[in-house]
Amino acid sequence: MGWIARAIDAGHDYRNPLADVEDGLFVDIGARRAKVSQFWMLLILSSTIAAGGVVGDSTPAVIGAMIVAPLATPIYGVALATVVGSSQRLRAALTLLVAGVAVNIAIGVLAGLVLTQRMPLDANPQITGRTAPSMLDLLVAVATGVAGAFALTRRDVSNILAGVAIAISLVPVLAVVGITAGAGRFDLAWGALLLFLTNVGAILMAGAVVFGAAGYQREAVERDPRIARRARALIAVFVIALIVPLSVASWRTSRYEGWVQATTKAAHAWVDGTGWDVDSVRLSGDDIVITVLGSGDPPSVEELKAEVRASVPDHVPVVLVEENGTTTDL
Repeated sequence: MGWIARAIDAGHDYRNPLADVEDGLFVDIGARRAKVSQFWMLLILSSTIAAGGVVGDSTPAVIGAMIVAPLATPIYGVALATVVGSSQRLRAALTLLVAGVAVNIAIGVLAGLVLTQRMPLDANPQITGRTAPSMLDLLVAVATGVAGAFALTRRDVSNILAGVAIAISLVPVLAVVGITAGAGRFDLAWGALLLFLTNVGAILMAGAVVFGAAGYQREAVERDPRIARRARALIAVFVIALIVPLSVASWRTSRYEGWVQATTKAAHAWVDGTGWDVDSVRLSGDDIVITVLGSGDPPSVEELKAEVRASVPDHVPVVLVEENGTTTDL
């Protein structure tokens, strides 16, 4: 926290006063109707763009949704309200955040009910890349959250906010929650929700640290130290609670990576010199799926099974998919 405070103090002439930061983060200050209408318009548009980009596997559309998305505003608002100890601002920011999350997920659910036939969920990298969070995601999110909060405290670095919006996934990952839930894949929906909560926790923690280092609590007109202490404690508990499932997910991912590598090696050795080729070996939910291409009869499946099971435990489902659509459990 000391180095953050020194970085803010070094640009003291460019430090945003508390009033300006509050005006940017709280919708009940200043032109309330204009802020509320802007928030909901941008949220609905970004949620729709994100849902379409995820379903259609369009990276440019997903990036565009990240830039347009206003959801980080109430999250940083919660962090600032925590620092200044304002119960009114805290309730307002939390209400806006929860409502925004609900709308974002609802749009994703509609997309999941209507559009998921365009591409299988397990084969869509926009989905699979957002359903297996790990401790690395938390570390990256904390760094990104610090960058965003720092930009809010300094007038001379505000131009990095677009990059911060792209770096941390909020609206797209909620779109994945809704799409997978709407398609009945609640295992994937839970993974995406865990990633979103990880990003939220990181922003809250980083925002509280940076805003505190900026000294905004000293500028607060109506500050309740009890609210500040309780809110900071809740944020700490929230982040610590996330570490448990993230650690489990990291351990699971590490084990599955080893099993996928072993399966890939076995599959390539199995088709070597047979005229068949390995198209892909990928993780689909809890299943390892081997897809092979070729004509005629494939090599002995029992040989592949023996090679795979020498490294992969029996409780891990491994499926062989041939070019003609035939599937075999190994």
